[in-house]
Amino acid sequence: MPSLAGRLAQEDGFAADLDLTEGLAPGEVLAGAELEGCRLTGAVLERAVLRDCTFTDCTFTGCDLSMAVLDGSRFTDCRFVECKALGVVWGRAAPAPLSTRPWDLERCRLDLGSFRDVAAVGSRLVDCSMREVDLAGADLRRATLSGSDLVGAMFAGTDLRDADLVGASGYVVDPTENRVRGLRVDAVAAGGILRALGLVVEG
Repeated sequence: MPSLAGRLAQEDGFAADLDLTEGLAPGEVLAGAELEGCRLTGAVLERAVLRDCTFTDCTFTGCDLSMAVLDGSRFTDCRFVECKALGVVWGRAAPAPLSTRPWDLERCRLDLGSFRDVAAVGSRLVDCSMREVDLAGADLRRATLSGSDLVGAMFAGTDLRDADLVGASGYVVDPTENRVRGLRVDAVAAGGILRALGLVVEG
């Protein structure tokens, strides 16, 4: 299988200031990398430390980022598709204020991770497995979590105004502990929210 460096070299429109030969070994530190317009397919970054890296308009497809440390790295207009990213603390990444959406993840496994206190306005977390993910204090205004599995996910002080949870499953959102004005949910979830307010739902 081509090395990560080889796969990057086949793409146009990227810049890198480092040489990756066989991907990153667990615990290996990648510092100060600058990648733009690249496509990483099947890259193994499990337990790697991405320190102060800059990724712009990059697509990660089928990559393994489980337990990776995003220490000060910035992801601007990047997409993650069908990636495995278990136990990742997304809040360790640097803010990307120029990004059209802070996080764009689709069909990814994000179980046991943390978005605690993350500014994720307008993010897409679509059709993802997000079991036991910590979303406490996250700013998820206008975010889309449709189709995601949120069993055991923690919502506490989460800003869900105008967010979209239609088609998501397994979650419990207490409207007395979270900001939910304009939150879009399906009928089943709506019943749970009403019960949290002490209302009796019949029929």
